[in-house]
Amino acid sequence: MYYFKEELMPQYQLAEQIWNLSESAYKHGSPWTLTQFADDLAQKSSEYLVLIMEDQWVGFISFHLVLDEVEITHVAIQKAFQKQGYGSQLIDQMISYVLEQEVSQVFLEVRESNVQAKSLYEKKGFNTINRRKNYYNHPKEAGIVMCLNVKEVNQ
Repeated sequence: MYYFKEELMPQYQLAEQIWNLSESAYKHGSPWTLTQFADDLAQKSSEYLVLIMEDQWVGFISFHLVLDEVEITHVAIQKAFQKQGYGSQLIDQMISYVLEQEVSQVFLEVRESNVQAKSLYEKKGFNTINRRKNYYNHPKEAGIVMCLNVKEVNQ
């Protein structure tokens, strides 16, 4: 089942649950601290869509919705559930949601070395629009900026 942040639990508990999931999902640990997640969850423009199966938190996608644009901040799937299509499903759910919100473009950044994620995003219709040198830390690495023109998906 997919749940938006408002449907889950009090915000302080949700921040901890999301941080734990993020910590276990990313190769280099969570890119955000618990405090950063708590602050982000408090933002009105911030949305979190969480996939929970049989009381197991599988993954989440988080994004900021401002006017007619979205910026994805995380697509995180717990290691035990990776490479099973759950990230793809979360992206599909997010795209369906933003289509209803009349969003025109969706942006994201991905580590240059994360070939698997880049491939998934390309399959979903995202195109590379920029490269940000030394964008990521631990380790230092370029970020690839990608964009999805939602109106093209809707055709």
